[in-house]
Amino acid sequence: MNPNKILYLLGASILVGTFAQNLFMPILPSMQEEFHTTATIINWTVSVFTIALAIMQVVYGPLIDQYGRRKVLIPALVLYVLASVGCYLVQSIESLLFFRALQGIGFAAIPIVAATVIGDVFTGVKRAEAMGTYQMMLGIGPAIGPLLGGWIGGAGGHSAVFLFLAISALCLLGANSFWLPETRNEQTAAKRFGLGAFRNVLLQPLGASVILTGFTQMFAYHAFLLFLPVQLTHLYHWSASQIGLMYLLISGLFVVSSKLSGRLQRRVGTRRSLVLTACGHAAATFLFMAVTDLSLPSMIVASALFGFSLGIGMPVHTTLLSEVFEQERGTAIGVYNFIRYFGMAAGPVGGAALYSFGGSWLEFGVAGAVIACAGVFANRQIRKEQKSSVQAA
Repeated sequence: MNPNKILYLLGASILVGTFAQNLFMPILPSMQEEFHTTATIINWTVSVFTIALAIMQVVYGPLIDQYGRRKVLIPALVLYVLASVGCYLVQSIESLLFFRALQGIGFAAIPIVAATVIGDVFTGVKRAEAMGTYQMMLGIGPAIGPLLGGWIGGAGGHSAVFLFLAISALCLLGANSFWLPETRNEQTAAKRFGLGAFRNVLLQPLGASVILTGFTQMFAYHAFLLFLPVQLTHLYHWSASQIGLMYLLISGLFVVSSKLSGRLQRRVGTRRSLVLTACGHAAATFLFMAVTDLSLPSMIVASALFGFSLGIGMPVHTTLLSEVFEQERGTAIGVYNFIRYFGMAAGPVGGAALYSFGGSWLEFGVAGAVIACAGVFANRQIRKEQKSSVQAA
């Protein structure tokens, strides 16, 4: 199959699959009433999905390295379909939570298999550009999912939302069953899985650099997402619809910059791009820290730069991991995703704690500092690698 057609298939799978994360968020209050439960428990329908998604990254990674991409993805999609149908049919909140956990387990294979297959079928500059498309699709889903979910949920309630997810899941299963080839071969196959594979990924200098950078950036991003509506409401008196437009602006710039990442990597190389994008995102975080209380226009500009600088760096991470870990590609991306998702979970909690002690300057000052430290660490590891290569030659 043509590599570009594989990319289109994976891109569509990622886009549609991400709807399971956020499609029903706009109707959570109405779901709370329909299931006669509390706000805390209904929010767990999001949390159990995310927890399952994170944990399964380190489960699927070694499996796809050892057994193949299709052999993991297709059974996972079958589970995803069954769980989506279960979410549509349930009558109790307990059953919904159970099927949401299964849905997360099934969905979790899509992003890791997609990134691994892209690493298999593309090389060099083409790989960097394809990873940009992959990241772009990951960004589009959260941007349009809540809008689509609000429309579907408004028309038919939560059952219509889960019916849509079940039908889309069935379409993904059919498309990937027919058209996705097995891209694992003797060159990219792991010999045998062991816990040492995780150690190798975490201790490999460039792998550790990418993982540390991904964690710090996701920590800052999710602290930012929690802080933004509070600031816009209390200081600038924005309405919910206006705040939604701000999120749309940031998501749009994230998507655009993700696609531009391939051009940056083509010009300066993947390794240098890792350092430049981390430092650029640290600078954008410091700028947001400095101007968020000054004026609304300055806050909008800083928020836009924050989203842009984050988006252009994300494809660099998966491109570099695919390049460095040829036989443990799935394991490396799985570990990266797992730790990155942990950063997503830690960001709102850690950011809120920092804000309570020292306001936005402490919250985003610390966030910017840890991203900058990750960039400095990556730069040192890259210099060491280059020095070792020169000495070996």
